[in-house]
Amino acid sequence: MSNDLFSISDIERESGIRCDTLRVWERRYGFPTPSRNERGERVYPREQLLRLRLIKQLQDRGMQPGKLVSLEYQQLQRLTSRPDNSALASADVEMLLDMLSSGLGYGLSNKLEALLSLYGLRIFLADVVAPMNHAVGKAWFEGKIGILDEHLYAETIRNVLTVALGGLPQGVKNPRVLLTTLPGEQHGIGLLMVACMLRLEGAGVVMAGVQTPLEEIVRGAIECGSGIVGISCSEYMGRRTIASQLVKLRALLPEDVALWAGGSGVRTLAFLKDNVRLFNDLDQIQPAVQAARNVN
Repeated sequence: MSNDLFSISDIERESGIRCDTLRVWERRYGFPTPSRNERGERVYPREQLLRLRLIKQLQDRGMQPGKLVSLEYQQLQRLTSRPDNSALASADVEMLLDMLSSGLGYGLSNKLEALLSLYGLRIFLADVVAPMNHAVGKAWFEGKIGILDEHLYAETIRNVLTVALGGLPQGVKNPRVLLTTLPGEQHGIGLLMVACMLRLEGAGVVMAGVQTPLEEIVRGAIECGSGIVGISCSEYMGRRTIASQLVKLRALLPEDVALWAGGSGVRTLAFLKDNVRLFNDLDQIQPAVQAARNVN
């Protein structure tokens, strides 16, 4: 082991991450990124070892590597300095819901912005916004909060995510993704969440808003040169309606345009024919973008 470069066995010993896992992460997530020595063997700089040590600590707390590998050292260090990020995020969701149910929703914006700053956008989306969306819908259905509270949360998180999205680089054309919802689907928070995740991965994003007619989705994909159409589906439309419209859209789209669909509305769909890719988790976006980029 030199002062500057570490072999893969050095990394395994120093970080606690197995060699085969390091190779899988390299292929799947694009990190770590070793160079090769004169014998063609992987060697890693010290900076990557330090990041991998922190990733291992956070992974041992239950966090998924897909959420961690793109974070900078300072972000990882900030997370490891706290006792349990997943537990903290869960407590944050309970606190935000309590604010809504107690009539203190006017303070949501400042609190959400503080949590975004604390966790970083990727973890904020997966561990705060996603479970909060579900909790708010459940609380409204059970009568614990009113329509005003639900609308207040929706507008607040929409504003926070819009600002966050505007601060991200525009991304590249490979892949370029057209994002929208099916006709009848009015919920657009999922679109903003996916747009943020795609931008974090360097994808080009075209936002088409909500409730776009199927024929117009096709026209938009062609005119924008999008290789992927992404559809956000909430659970309010109904399983059969979502499945039927996705199949129709797939038939209308050119064969070389991929169709992705995600959100709570597709979680009960085991599969769809005609090459519709279903996403049940935000963490699936990163490897999917990488795979699409490799194909193109």
